[in-house]
Amino acid sequence: MTFRTASRHAWGFTGPSPIKAELLQEADDYCKSHGKVLLVTKTVEIGLKFGGEPAAEVYFKALDPNDPELKQPHNIEEVTR
Repeated sequence: MTFRTASRHAWGFTGPSPIKAELLQEADDYCKSHGKVLLVTKTVEIGLKFGGEPAAEVYFKALDPNDPELKQPHNIEEVTR
């Protein structure tokens, strides 16, 4: 099992949702390229604020396809700031 975090910010008048979607796709691609399965544990969306940039973070595990944790129910912590 590998714990990973991906984060990114974007300049401009976009919201954090497209950034999070890109990060989720990158996390899934990473896991697949290593023969693993993506298990998202937490997402964070940071909205556009004066003097700041929208951003997102994705926390995930890269698990072996037969890892028993994949069969257990889990919650994804979703944070919006």
